[in-house]
Amino acid sequence: MKVKDVPPGRLLAIDPDTSLAELAKRMRVEGSDSAAVMSKGSLVGIVTERDLVRAIADALDPKQTTAAVIMTGDPATVTMDEEVAVVALKMMRLGVRHLPVVDSKGTPIGLISAGDLVGVLEGKS
Repeated sequence: MKVKDVPPGRLLAIDPDTSLAELAKRMRVEGSDSAAVMSKGSLVGIVTERDLVRAIADALDPKQTTAAVIMTGDPATVTMDEEVAVVALKMMRLGVRHLPVVDSKGTPIGLISAGDLVGVLEGKS
């Protein structure tokens, strides 16, 4: 089974200068647990709920701190043609729970989560 067989999650795209307070609000409203950080149409990073928790634990001011400060820069990505099992192993190896899905030009088109993969892999057995 390939990534294209698993509908990627909706892509919440934000600018690097988005405040953490605004990001948290948007994630809550849109029901997203991660966001792709985009600059001039290119993927430059990813911010997850885990990153927001770390920022709070580090006492960063959510109104003054931007996504650029806490994002994982140059994140690993996957394509629609990659095997789901390979993507799951990639997540485990990298210690991440979300990966941006990109098209053939490298443009983000969605996000895939470990939860998405677990559901698919459980359905296979």
